[in-house]
Amino acid sequence: MEGEMKELSYKKLFKKLIDVEMKNFELMEKANISKSTFYKLKNNENVTTEILLRICSVLECDISEIVECVEAE
Repeated sequence: MEGEMKELSYKKLFKKLIDVEMKNFELMEKANISKSTFYKLKNNENVTTEILLRICSVLECDISEIVECVEAE
């Protein structure tokens, strides 16, 4: 149906962290992310593109490797 709501999912980010064997706190430290921002990622809430780009820089990846657009529940 046209106009269905979409939302961002960060599941790919957490899969990638497992793949590169990086702990959550390690990413938070290296990308300079606060606990509250990290919990937003965990709960698929909005974060700034600046945060996502810092994560990409740390993980040496493209943004499409850590976030995806999915149908809203």
